[in-house]
Amino acid sequence: NSTTTNLLHLLSSHVKMAENEMIKAAFKKFDADNNGLITYDELEAVFTEIGGFASKENLRKIIQSVDEDDDGCINFKEFLALSMKLQSSSTEKNLNKLFSGMDADGDRFLTRDELSEGMAKFLGHPPSAEQLDAALKSLDVNQDGKVSYKEFADSFLCRLHTILDE
Repeated sequence: NSTTTNLLHLLSSHVKMAENEMIKAAFKKFDADNNGLITYDELEAVFTEIGGFASKENLRKIIQSVDEDDDGCINFKEFLALSMKLQSSSTEKNLNKLFSGMDADGDRFLTRDELSEGMAKFLGHPPSAEQLDAALKSLDVNQDGKVSYKEFADSFLCRLHTILDE
């Protein structure tokens, strides 16, 4: 029995280490200059690169939601807190609400048109063809021309959008 308990602790610590490595890798993707801080410009650059749809005001809101030291940036500890927040059950509910609000026909898939309309709500104007293409490329993991709820929910950026509804 104690062997089973030890094995579970060992597995648990390996899972935590793997999750931590994934979070570190995500942080590095955002922290372009490797100074240990994610600035507004770096956050905007990643959003733009993968077709993120957020206004400047919403990007600032994301930073403010975790910026404990009020430096206008996200350090690794704050990024960790953000990552944990993005895994919460309230985030899951908000993701479902966000997706359902975009899924006009209720088939649990987002077409190009539905994604475009959803992005327009966040941007305040229709997305450019480049923004829409980048978002589809980022979200449509199996490349079937539509975005399933799972693909949507697995996206870090879609999870970030749920913070804006809080």
